[in-house]
Amino acid sequence: MASAQPSELPDIAFPAATSVSSVGIDLLSQFALRAVAEPNTQPRVSVITATYNRSNVLGYAIESVRRQTLTDWELWVVGDACTDDTAEVVAAFEDPRIHFVNLAQNVGDQSGPNNEGFRRSRGRFIAYLNHDDLWFPDHLETAIGALQETGADLVWPLVAARRSDGVYVCNDLNAERRYAPHLSVPASFWVMRRELVEEVGPWRGHWECHATPSQDWLFRAWRAGKELRYIPHLTAIGLPSGGRPRAYANREFLENQAVFEQICQQGFREKVLLAVAEHYAIAQSSPPVWGEVRHTFRDFVRRRLAPYWGWPRPSAYIPPLAIAVRKKLRRLLAACGLHPESVQLFLKYHRRGGFIYFLRRFRGLPEEPDSAVRVEHATVSEARD
Repeated sequence: MASAQPSELPDIAFPAATSVSSVGIDLLSQFALRAVAEPNTQPRVSVITATYNRSNVLGYAIESVRRQTLTDWELWVVGDACTDDTAEVVAAFEDPRIHFVNLAQNVGDQSGPNNEGFRRSRGRFIAYLNHDDLWFPDHLETAIGALQETGADLVWPLVAARRSDGVYVCNDLNAERRYAPHLSVPASFWVMRRELVEEVGPWRGHWECHATPSQDWLFRAWRAGKELRYIPHLTAIGLPSGGRPRAYANREFLENQAVFEQICQQGFREKVLLAVAEHYAIAQSSPPVWGEVRHTFRDFVRRRLAPYWGWPRPSAYIPPLAIAVRKKLRRLLAACGLHPESVQLFLKYHRRGGFIYFLRRFRGLPEEPDSAVRVEHATVSEARD
């Protein structure tokens, strides 16, 4: 999907709940206005959103929280030393359930903001929402209902995501409908009991692990013997910046806006499910063997020349045979008690945090923060309630 040039991307300022959005989006959330949490009471769920200099998409994520049918929540938006107008965007909602804090130094990944958000949280349940992902209005109500019904420690719905080319896909799932290390479940889809976070401990920074911090934390929860269960619902949509070159530098927002405008429309959930089913039905038709060989060689050359010619094109083809082999290897590593993502990223980048450094460059950010933080909780410079 072609994006506008940076100069054409306006900063989306989300107004207070008593006004109408300048971009034509009605922000008078009926669900959010039913009840406003009292400041001295414990909310049922604490939502934690880590963010860094993407104020023009953050507002959509916040509003998807405000539209939840379960209204007894608090939201902690934690900036990773943001330097844009993130504070103003959060404050414009004028919702006492929403709080903003900005770390004094940039950590460079979600670990620092998420740890700080949990430290400040008060809810009996914990949910994470990345600043570029969106929830359907029944996400929290569905997940917490499943936690109470099943007794699980953590649940997640179908992991559906929109790729940069507009195609909807979903992540792998196993027959047991339980977490296993060969699966990848982004944090925006987790809803868990508070006790689970306390027992597993804080997120580790990217400099401490080969896997991404979110998948490292989930693997640790699995190794602790916790019940991590899939629930058969579609309640969230991922729009990962990892598949969108220079998304931060270009301040892209058009996809987030488009999905946000549709996510509460009747029938949109069914359209996404149908799109996912069609995608995988088409993918089952494998190309001829020689076609796989040709595409594999082309992809290999592209990646080896990437340092000289720039990043591989997002449409770079990965043949079904290679995908099948890689998935089988991930299952074998998981059966041995190893984290497949850690092994894969170690072999590819040869250092802890290698993938995060790559991802920062891919998004248009410097590889290493100006002053990387090597502490569990970064010092907080500002708090706005």
